Amino acid sequence: MKRTLVIKLSVFALLINPISSVKADSFFSEIRGTACSDITEDQTRGEIRYKAYDKAVLMAVKKCPEVKALAQDMDDHSYNILAYRIADKALNDVTVITTQDDNEKICLEISGKLAKNKIAEIATTEKLPSFNEDRAEKIAQQVNTVLPKSMYETDSTIPLLYIKEMEYYNGSSTNNFTSKITEQLSFEPRVLVTEDKELADYFLAPKLVLSKIEPINETNSRYSMSIVIELRKNDGTLVDSETQNRYIIINKEQNTQEIAHKLVEKLLEDGINALSGKLNSLIKN
Repeated sequence: MKRTLVIKLSVFALLINPISSVKADSFFSEIRGTACSDITEDQTRGEIRYKAYDKAVLMAVKKCPEVKALAQDMDDHSYNILAYRIADKALNDVTVITTQDDNEKICLEISGKLAKNKIAEIATTEKLPSFNEDRAEKIAQQVNTVLPKSMYETDSTIPLLYIKEMEYYNGSSTNNFTSKITEQLSFEPRVLVTEDKELADYFLAPKLVLSKIEPINETNSRYSMSIVIELRKNDGTLVDSETQNRYIIINKEQNTQEIAHKLVEKLLEDGINALSGKLNSLIKN
């Protein structure tokens, strides 16, 4: 079932109507983001929808080039705080499309415009607090977002997770997808990602185990891919694993490298989502 909900939030609507579209575009940066939230018994559908909206907005803002340029010297937590503040004060003309709404999850796609002058103003005038686990609830209140109650119970139990480079079936590895995984895991309320493997309680190890192209005819081929994501304790013990398999039909005119990259990202995203419940039930060693 697909429903469309349009929300107009622009405070500049009357001001920009007379301006030509070319000139107006120089004042705003268009953004788009998608996110899902799983249906749970302890949350109303309204709360779940808001959580999906909150995720989608954060993803969209963080992908904006003007915002990304500000994050070069920031850690992930400070970057998230900055993105939330920009969303609160600079986001206009938001459109929300419900792409899935069933008994499993609610998925939303949002699009909107960020006022470029507001982005610069927020970056230069607002001091961002440094992240401290003991201040997680206070920081959440500062950026006007609601974290699950479990986040407040005892921060000392939150495990540190290290993301290993993705290993290919030929033994090589790459960190090209590490930042993408880190960004997705920033939404998990009971997990903190660390860049120091010595501090890690758990390791997340993605592996590409199959990437195969089989010709069907002179024009088309079948492209098969399989990815395994392993979750292990720091002593190497396997906690859980998730396998994602896909095949698609491609033609000889398509860019296979680009297709492969996008397919890897999609399988990793689905795999992390599938492991979400396990990730949020982990305890610190």
